[in-house]
Amino acid sequence: MPGTRGPLAATGRTVLQGLQVLGEAGRLFLATLRALPHVATDGRRVAAPLVRIGTDTLGIGALLSLFVGMVLVLQAADQLRDVSQGVIGPIVGLAMTKELGPVLMAYLLAGRAGSAMAAELGAMAVYDEINALRTMDIDPVRFLVMPRFVAATLALPVLVLYADFIGVAGGAAVVALDPAMTIGVNEYLARMLEWVRFGDLVTGFVKALVFGMVSAIIPCTFGLRTRGGTEGIAVSTTSAVVWSFILILAFDLLIVRLSFVV
Repeated sequence: MPGTRGPLAATGRTVLQGLQVLGEAGRLFLATLRALPHVATDGRRVAAPLVRIGTDTLGIGALLSLFVGMVLVLQAADQLRDVSQGVIGPIVGLAMTKELGPVLMAYLLAGRAGSAMAAELGAMAVYDEINALRTMDIDPVRFLVMPRFVAATLALPVLVLYADFIGVAGGAAVVALDPAMTIGVNEYLARMLEWVRFGDLVTGFVKALVFGMVSAIIPCTFGLRTRGGTEGIAVSTTSAVVWSFILILAFDLLIVRLSFVV
C-alpha cells in the first residue's frame, strides 16, 4: 500500500542517511585541508581549543589509563599463574601502545571535546550565526572547523603517549605492591622493552593522528548540519559521539590490517 513503510524501506532510508553523513564529512574534511595553509595566521584560534582539549581530557585520561594498566597486570597474572609471569610486561606495553592507549584516548576526546564541538557549532547553526559569518564573507570552515581539527589532531598523539606512560606505570605499581606477583619491577620493564619496538609506537601514533581527525570532523559535520532548535542540538551532539565511536573502531581495524601488510 502507498505510504506503508516496511523494514526494507527503513533499512534503505538508514543506509542513505549514513551515506549522506559520510559524504558531508568527506566534503568538510577536504575543505578543512584546503584551509590548513592559513593555520600560521590563525594560530590563536588553534591554541584555545588545543588548551581546552588538553585540560578536559588530561585528568580523566590519567585515571583511566592508570586503572587499565593495573587491571591488565592483574588479569594477565591470573591467567599466567601456572606459567611464567615474565610476559606480563610485553602484554601491557603492546596493549597500551598499539591498541588501548589510542582507542581509549580517542573515545575520551570524542566524548568530551567532540560533543562540545558539536554542541557549539550546532547552536551557531540553529541561531543563524553560521549564515552571519557567510554574510560577512568569513569562511566558516576556516574560522570554526579548521582550528578545532588542527587542535584535536595535535592533541591526541600527545595524550596517547601520556596514557601509555601512565598505563605502564600503573602496571608497575601492581607488580611492586601485589604479593601475588612473582616478578619484580625491573624484570617487568626489561621484558617490556625487549618486546615493544619503535614500530609499535609508530602504529599507535598513526592511529592517534587518524582518530584525532575523526574526533574533530564528525562532530563539526553534525554541528554544521544541525536544525530544529535545542532538540536538534541534543540530537546532533549524541549522533556526533556515536558516529565518532563507530568510525574510530572502523579506522582502527583498517590501520591494524594495513600494518600487517606493510
